[in-house]
Amino acid sequence: MSNLYRFGQFMLDPGRRTLSRANSLVSLTPKAFDVLLFLAQNPNRLVTKEELLQAVWGDTFVEEGNLTQYISHLRKALGDHPEDTRLIVTIARKGYQFTARVIVAEAADIARHARLQAAANETSKTDARPVEFPTKEKVTKSPTARLRLRRWFGAAALLAVVAAAFWLYSSYRHRVTLSVTDTIVLADVDNRTGDPVFVRRRSEYCIAL
Repeated sequence: MSNLYRFGQFMLDPGRRTLSRANSLVSLTPKAFDVLLFLAQNPNRLVTKEELLQAVWGDTFVEEGNLTQYISHLRKALGDHPEDTRLIVTIARKGYQFTARVIVAEAADIARHARLQAAANETSKTDARPVEFPTKEKVTKSPTARLRLRRWFGAAALLAVVAAAFWLYSSYRHRVTLSVTDTIVLADVDNRTGDPVFVRRRSEYCIAL
């Protein structure tokens, strides 16, 4: 598996022959890609025009003007406009120097890193969600439920009052009353009236009503 070349926000993939910036593909012609790849493989050193022409075109004769056009195309693709911060610096009458800090990594490492980053992002999203802890259930009574409860207590109180009234009425109704034919039995009465009507047996006196 081929190596990947990373510099800044760019990634150069020789296996797929693609240049991407922040996961967005950058359009390059095949020869422009080859020129950029050779420069990325030889960063921070002078690459002569002859060396670059030989690496990309081999023994095919190519004018230096064509190479200059490819370099211009690469600068536009890289957004390399200001001369003082260019990634591809022209060395007058000699060649070019790729000034970016290039990181070389295997494609498998990049893919594994991407998977780990995606998993970390997913975990952070999960952790950001509010955590719901189990709590005691709070019972909120609606106005209708409260009204129904009040009615139930009112009915229970009314039943209690009715039951108490019925009990009192029943007790009053069954209490002992004396009629004209009833007698009162008195025991051990000391007769001090002198009235002979009360002179009967000592153990019992009866009064006729």
